[in-house]
Amino acid sequence: MGDFLLTVAFLLLFAWVARGLVGARELTWRRTLLAIVVGFVFGQAVAVLILVRDFTEAPEIDGGQVLALSLPFALIGTMGAIVVLELLFARPGTRRGPHFPHPFRALRRRAGLIRRGSEVTRIIARNGLAPLMGLRRGEVSTRSPEELARRVRVALEQSGGVFIKLGQLLATRPDLLPPAAMAELGRLHASAAPLPEAQVAQVIREETGRDIGEMFAEIDWQPLGSASIAQAHSARLHDGREVVVKVRRPGLREQVERDLAIARWLARTAERRTTWGSQYQVTSLVDEFADVLHGELDFHVEARHAIEAGAAIARQPRIVAPEIIDSLTSERMLVMERLSGVPLSFDGSGIEPWRGRVLADALCVSQVQAMLKGERFHGDPHPGNILVLESGDLGLIDFGIAGRLDTFERASVFQMLVAIKLQQPSLLYEAMVSIGAVSPTRDPDEIERSLAQFLAADVGSGLPSPDALTDLLALTNKLRLSLPRSTTTMFRALATLAGTLEQLSPGYPLIDVIADVGGAEFRERMLPGSVSELVEQEWAQLGPLLSRAPRHMDRIATLLEHGRLTTRLRLFTDVQEVHVLENLVNRIVLALLSIGVGLVSVLLLRTEGGPRLTAIGLDLYEVLGWIGLSLAVILLMRVLLAVLRAEEPIQT
Repeated sequence: MGDFLLTVAFLLLFAWVARGLVGARELTWRRTLLAIVVGFVFGQAVAVLILVRDFTEAPEIDGGQVLALSLPFALIGTMGAIVVLELLFARPGTRRGPHFPHPFRALRRRAGLIRRGSEVTRIIARNGLAPLMGLRRGEVSTRSPEELARRVRVALEQSGGVFIKLGQLLATRPDLLPPAAMAELGRLHASAAPLPEAQVAQVIREETGRDIGEMFAEIDWQPLGSASIAQAHSARLHDGREVVVKVRRPGLREQVERDLAIARWLARTAERRTTWGSQYQVTSLVDEFADVLHGELDFHVEARHAIEAGAAIARQPRIVAPEIIDSLTSERMLVMERLSGVPLSFDGSGIEPWRGRVLADALCVSQVQAMLKGERFHGDPHPGNILVLESGDLGLIDFGIAGRLDTFERASVFQMLVAIKLQQPSLLYEAMVSIGAVSPTRDPDEIERSLAQFLAADVGSGLPSPDALTDLLALTNKLRLSLPRSTTTMFRALATLAGTLEQLSPGYPLIDVIADVGGAEFRERMLPGSVSELVEQEWAQLGPLLSRAPRHMDRIATLLEHGRLTTRLRLFTDVQEVHVLENLVNRIVLALLSIGVGLVSVLLLRTEGGPRLTAIGLDLYEVLGWIGLSLAVILLMRVLLAVLRAEEPIQT
């Protein structure tokens, strides 16, 4: 019993020393003991190889001599095993360096990706779209654009999953697709089998850590709707409030990442091999779609959007947003107030004209005010996301896509609308420059000519139409001008809102309402006389700068003539920069030190002579060499683990 306790104490001490030398922190003691076993096996094997010249002599080796010689090698083997195990089993979020996935899990993931990619490419080829995607040479054999749009819709439906969501997103992009293609893709519907009660209940318990009866007085397990991302159920809280519970489908994130990887590969192929792919920069479109989809997967994002949009429309009594039950909302579950009503897409034709105009005014003003005031607005206000409530008001739902303009974007949007009204391509170009849409490498004259052609063809007398805003967004894509995402979201939201308002009140004057909501500032900018005022305002800012410019230029020229023009560059003035530099220098020094000690140790091992240590049967140079080599390996292991884990600076 005493020998057993002594052995356990020795192993624990050995483990503590090994972990401390490497600097490991995340490994459990069970896996640390596994590393010790691996290390001792390695040490015993190396000791035997050193002591015998022929394996037939192995039975004659003294066990004590093998144990003594194996200890340093066992320590080295244990440290190496600790490094590997810590990288494999580190807790999520603690490992910020390179990722080391489980090999079998990675193999299964890769096999699933290849299988799914082959399935999608076969569907593309079966629908005759392989040349369109750059997967095959030739032209797509279609007799009309409508036929091509139908093939794309069928291919997306057959591919399922993320690709249906991609088609639904494209159906909201009038800046990219003609109306016929948008109408065809608008027919896409995700056919998702309802989740069984047990799976929904498991997700709710996992997300809240509580029993369902503690949260809901009643829940209807018959789903209100079952989509590709989530399933919705009606429920009642203990205080009597009727709510909707949205639950994300289990395992959906892995499926989404797999399909997004395939979509990115198809986009890169189309962008590299086709003209249309390069023109529309489809890789950026897929990246934008991925960001939107990731936001829809995290219900925290939708909840925040709903809360902020609800605060923005609070001033409009006829427009409401559901209240979010924040205490019951998580990444995979969203609980919100249930609004009693039917979608506008079902009930739009039954609204009286006078009431339709009142509701249209309220909806338009609520969204335009939010845009112009820098508040959260609904990014996809199509009739399916607008409910006609039993009270006669309108309710906004599904805030997965939303936007908000910053100060610079709001000013630039004003300037764009002014430029469109005055038909000034140079002013429109300057608005895009100020918003950061124009790359310095692009030819300004070419862009201004295209903008002038757009103004001449699409804008007539009076205020611009909503179609002109959509055409402008399409032109920016054609010219490869990168508008901020929130600005493009605003333009698309306005285009979608125009269709919704048209259903509520045919012939609704959207731009007139925008002008009214914009107030005096917008009206002044839209009047012809404002051009002179604009020039005066700009001159008030630029005049002092221009008056000082010759004096500054003369000083620069004088300094340059006398060779006294110098520049001053200040590095490492930030604490974080110093921290990064110290971290890097520490690791370099330790790496060089370990290499130097290792080289000296190898030279000592090859040096013959010196005092003989009869107790262990080795020369002094050999002992020093093995000790030095062990230290070199320890230092190298610390550097390796620090680099792979991206930890704090190493303390020497």
